Amino acid sequence: MADPLPLLILVLVLVLLTVASSAAAAAAAACRRNTSLAGFEAELAMAQHQLRGVVRVVDGCSLSVRGFDMLAGSAAVRWWGAAGADLRNLSLGAPVSDLPLNRTFRGENLTVPLLPGASLDALAVLAVWDPATASDFGHIIGLESAVRSDYYMAFGWAAPGSSSPSMIHADAAVTGFTEEGLPFAEDYFITQYSECLLNKDGKVEGVCPDTIYEGSDPVGLVNNTKLIYGHRRDGVSFVRYERPIISVDDKYDVPINKTDNMTVIWALGQMLPPDSLRPYYLPQNHGGPQETAFGFRTLNLSEPVMDCVGPLDAEDKEDQDLISADGKTPLVVTSGPALRGVPVKFSIQAGHDVALYITSDPIGGNATSRNATEVIYAGGPESEGVPASPTELVWLPDRNTPDQVYYHSLYEQKMGWKVQVVDGGISDMYNNSVVLDDQQVSLFWTLSDGSISIAARGEKKSGYLAIGFGTGMVNSYAYVGWIDSNGTGRVNSYWIDGKDAMNVHSTSENLTYVRCHLGHGARWSDDNLNNMNMHSVTSSKPVRVLLLRGSAEAEQDLHPVLGVHGFMMFVSWGLLLPGGILAARYLKHVKGDGWFQIHVYLQYSGIAIMLLGVLFAAAELRGFYLSSLHVKFGVTAIALACAQPLNAYFRPKRPANGEVASSRRILWEYLHVIIGRSSVVVGVVALFSGMKQLGHRYGGENVKEVTWALILWVLLGAVLVLYLEYMEIKRRRSERNSFRGTWVLGNSEEDDSVDLLHPEGATTKPESNSSGIMEVQLEPLTG
Repeated sequence: MADPLPLLILVLVLVLLTVASSAAAAAAAACRRNTSLAGFEAELAMAQHQLRGVVRVVDGCSLSVRGFDMLAGSAAVRWWGAAGADLRNLSLGAPVSDLPLNRTFRGENLTVPLLPGASLDALAVLAVWDPATASDFGHIIGLESAVRSDYYMAFGWAAPGSSSPSMIHADAAVTGFTEEGLPFAEDYFITQYSECLLNKDGKVEGVCPDTIYEGSDPVGLVNNTKLIYGHRRDGVSFVRYERPIISVDDKYDVPINKTDNMTVIWALGQMLPPDSLRPYYLPQNHGGPQETAFGFRTLNLSEPVMDCVGPLDAEDKEDQDLISADGKTPLVVTSGPALRGVPVKFSIQAGHDVALYITSDPIGGNATSRNATEVIYAGGPESEGVPASPTELVWLPDRNTPDQVYYHSLYEQKMGWKVQVVDGGISDMYNNSVVLDDQQVSLFWTLSDGSISIAARGEKKSGYLAIGFGTGMVNSYAYVGWIDSNGTGRVNSYWIDGKDAMNVHSTSENLTYVRCHLGHGARWSDDNLNNMNMHSVTSSKPVRVLLLRGSAEAEQDLHPVLGVHGFMMFVSWGLLLPGGILAARYLKHVKGDGWFQIHVYLQYSGIAIMLLGVLFAAAELRGFYLSSLHVKFGVTAIALACAQPLNAYFRPKRPANGEVASSRRILWEYLHVIIGRSSVVVGVVALFSGMKQLGHRYGGENVKEVTWALILWVLLGAVLVLYLEYMEIKRRRSERNSFRGTWVLGNSEEDDSVDLLHPEGATTKPESNSSGIMEVQLEPLTG
């Protein structure tokens, strides 16, 4: 929204000239030289577009205009005749001249030829009119400046007899507009270069109203400035006021000599509104350089002066945040531009008969469905309120909202104006976005049932921007956006099966809500593509965009973080966790609890490294997804591995020597062994599925080589397990044979009374025989 909701009528600020008609006559086929209005002269009354000038009827075929000022209008703006000055009559009027008014005029003198058949005698009103927007451009001199609505304009007379120009003891009129948009003018006297302040001794100093110095003004003898008229149009403030030449207030008013040269002062600046302690406006220091924010001039009222050249052209022509209806009631208060995807709030307080709505119709007031093609985007009959109980309307422009819509009253025409909708909030309009390779282009998209909405933004200006979908440029579908020779944004889709212009084929894809604001490339044309249309900047490599995940990654480019993830998983599932299992299986014959220490340390280290590897992958891929086979195997392996420490914590107590193990103990031992070995098997499968996914996503010989190295490593591990299993069987047979010719005390089986979680209690003391008798087994030695 171009500084939203500022104007009641239109960006085209037009003029209205009321011409008194002595008689009504039928229009003639050709102009008549004789007219009863010949010599009639009137001044144009400004409505908008800073239009000024004096119109004189030369004869029945032409008009002359002197000192003509006007900001440029649209190509449709013309001199216009109508039967009345109201909107209906002006809309039913017709052009009286073909003279174009689509440029800026600055104090020019014009001759306006009338169209054949145009009769001034048949007209009541002559205007400058824009029929496309039903806008009348149309007061004159006072104080005028292209300033913000919260700025003051000050003009007055310096104290006579000063050796050099000074504002101290100057008599000035301070003018401006209230928060409600109403003009004011008040008499001020300057004693210090500061805002109006009350000292400790009760003395008032600064730029203060005359009434403050005297405390009251019951008979109007101090404030001698009277407001005549004021308006704001196109970001320009205009206030007309009057004051007496000879004032009865000889203390704070400077007497004016109409025939002498006198020094006048002027200043512009921000002002603070009244409050409960200081119920008057407080002009602040102008703060700018001389001749820009303030100045002095010698003026003789008896001499004509015409130094104003051309209309004032404000940079911000729609800067008013407060709009007033005809009854001076606030209509809408809002601020900031309207961004697609960002909610805009309106506070509606114009009365129950003024309902706000957002529409495609530039005139509005379509409660009777005058415009059958009108599109209403927000608001309606229920969007009305009063200052005591305002109604809040929240409107969310989306990606399908046009660049320009209008706010109006539902029941009255032309009570609002334009809302500019911009794409500054493009990231808010789409659910997903990625920056493509080389940081040159940003891609935005939103998925919905049966369709996808896509936007692309280039970081550099150029003739066109193209986004292709495929494994490379060749054999891909491409969407190209460009600005054509008429300045219209266009988007089209193409199939590319080669690297020459002749291999780019337009498709008939159904594209809706197409919008293009800027155009990478040299230039583009919808027809007759040639080598001049070839790109000048391209991405260095394809980028894989994951539409469901909302992420992107470069093709054939293994991310270093994913490489770290793979290495950590290999260390965990290929070294540490299998090593812990091997220690528990094949090192129990070693004296002490060394096997237990190795088993625990390797298992916990493997689990820690495994979890860190998961975090690295999740951070790089911006989430944790279960869609791929690799992730499913990995999650299963992680769950089994993390279950082992919990399993060991709830391990049932081992029975004493000679006792039978409980069923819980036997079940636990089976579960611990099966879960541990199964986790390693699933983990190794996850390693291979991860390598396969890397090969599918990134390709390249490196992935294949690493996969073969992993296969070789697993085979070596299998051979090692077979060898250790063979040696374990051989060792146990040897132990049983040696026991037959040896004195055996106690249990001949392996002492398996080790606590896996508490190594300090590694062995259990044998229970003493209650009868005091010890059994001894004797076997003869065979020689």
